[in-house]
Amino acid sequence: MTSKTNSITTKAALGIGLGLGIVMSVLAFLVFSPSHDMAETSGNDTKGADEPLYWVAPMDPNFKRDKPGKSPMGMDLVPVFEESSANDSPGTVSIDPVTIQNLGVKTSIVKSIEPEGTIQAVGQVQYAQNAIEHVHPRIEGWVETLSVRTQGDFIEKGEALYSIYSPELVNAQEEFVIALNQQNAALINAAKARLRALAVPQSRIESIEKSRKISQTVTVLAPATGFVDALNVQQGMYVKPGMTMLSIASLDTVWVIADVFPNDASFLSIGQRAIISSNDLPGKVFEATLDYIYPMLNSATRTVQARFVVDNQVDNLSEKVSYSLKPDMFIKVKLFYGDSESVDVLAVPKQAVIRTGKSNRLVLALEEGKYKSVDVQLGREFGDVFEILDGVIEGDAIVTSAQFLIDSESSITSDFMRMTPVENTIDADASAWTQATVNEVLVDRNMINITHGPLDTFDMMGMTMNFTLADDIAISDFEVGMDIHIEVIREPTGMFQIKTVHFVDGLSSSKDDEHQHMTDESISRDDDNNQAHDGHAEHMQMEMQQKDMQSEEASAWTEATVVEVELDRRRVTLTHGYLDAFDMMGMTMGFTVASDINIDDFVVGDTVHVEIIREDNGMFQVKTLHIMGSSMEHHEAKREGKEGHE
Repeated sequence: MTSKTNSITTKAALGIGLGLGIVMSVLAFLVFSPSHDMAETSGNDTKGADEPLYWVAPMDPNFKRDKPGKSPMGMDLVPVFEESSANDSPGTVSIDPVTIQNLGVKTSIVKSIEPEGTIQAVGQVQYAQNAIEHVHPRIEGWVETLSVRTQGDFIEKGEALYSIYSPELVNAQEEFVIALNQQNAALINAAKARLRALAVPQSRIESIEKSRKISQTVTVLAPATGFVDALNVQQGMYVKPGMTMLSIASLDTVWVIADVFPNDASFLSIGQRAIISSNDLPGKVFEATLDYIYPMLNSATRTVQARFVVDNQVDNLSEKVSYSLKPDMFIKVKLFYGDSESVDVLAVPKQAVIRTGKSNRLVLALEEGKYKSVDVQLGREFGDVFEILDGVIEGDAIVTSAQFLIDSESSITSDFMRMTPVENTIDADASAWTQATVNEVLVDRNMINITHGPLDTFDMMGMTMNFTLADDIAISDFEVGMDIHIEVIREPTGMFQIKTVHFVDGLSSSKDDEHQHMTDESISRDDDNNQAHDGHAEHMQMEMQQKDMQSEEASAWTEATVVEVELDRRRVTLTHGYLDAFDMMGMTMGFTVASDINIDDFVVGDTVHVEIIREDNGMFQVKTLHIMGSSMEHHEAKREGKEGHE
């Protein structure tokens, strides 16, 4: 009986507990769960904020895709998200946290620092110029005895340098002896003064005064202690005043002339402390202070020269001073700058700066995963940081890693454009002619990849890039490896387009119809000039047929400017570019004109595209003419005038 009662009690308790659990679960769901409509709305918002609008090439804003992939240059496409705020300034981009982590984005803070650091420079040891003594003879005579025979000899002050015989010295001594014998004080003083003026040592003058005897030679003594730097005399030579016999230079102190790069020159100041060392003297260092800054750049090294005076006495061995620093020795100089009085400057890590050549930029890290590229003005370099003069303020967060990818996307919509000049002064109808080679035909995009020459109108050097085609140019006319002469314009979007094309290479007979189609339709995009274009195309077709028949002849295509036209002689003077087939540099010279070319098509001052051949007689001839620019307008005007007259 008791067992049955316990079983019933247990079942009842379990039932009550299960019921309470269900009720509490329902209540928790109703309290903490959002409504169905709210959840759906939230899901839609999340999707719109997290999913990119499209994917774009970092270097080509016109290349857009609806999914990740590679750009034509092989770079990863960058996602573009819808701006979360209409108040965001142009160029602000949003990146989700997952992408930030995948890109490895790192940030730093713009800080104010005290400029301290070192300047590394190299230089050479020189004699101190203010410690060099030059020895010159004051009379004419012959060197009887030379005590110093080799350059580099060490000599003490007062030691004998050389003995000289001079008739003038002998006469001066005789006059002194006569004055002494006459005991004429005035004559004695005058004779002594003359002997001193002729560099006779005082000891020799006193000896004459005591002995009343003259000497045929006089010994000249060293005026200073040092090393013989220049020895321009040998024993027995005849010397005269004005000649530098030798120089004596001291090494007690030397000059160190350091070459400092111009961008470090602003840190130099007189009295600046420096440490001097040399690979030739391991373990030895010399302390010095900056003594002088030369006012001009070294013309050979284009550096600022700084002078240091260095005490060169090291030790005294066996009563001889040892000198470590020797003239012309290469040394290293470490200069220290910065102190408590220095003005603080704003600084950012060097790796954070994007330097394009035309501008310097930083990528600001804004709130809520937003980034923006801004122009900055750089100042001086301090070790691994740049001074910032303008563009950011202290406390701004900047990107120091993966900033190039973010900058590429920000630049597309920013208030400055990286791929176009800040001030575009090029006329909307401007065009440029150049030579090019076809590398790839992109049929699906109606573009061709070419390697072209300089585009002077747009200040663009030769390079390899993609070009769109004008509507009246058929992409099927292009083949890989084909040489073409093109007229390029810039579209309002900033992309470059081929407006006109001339085919340079001779084409096979199977391509004649295609070439005729190209030359007929690509001379101009103006439908009102079709009649002139047809005539020009026929003229070009005839020239190409002639070229096919003479395919074995060497020829060269080039752009040229018409300087003079001689109608009666059928000659033109052209200033042309390089003729590769003949290895001839660009110059101004005369050319004969092929018989099937209308000489009137040449207009002085205009630019033409010509094919040059060399005739059997060695003269150069214009075989093919492509009319460009105002020459085409002149040609059409003449044709219209002729038809009107008829």
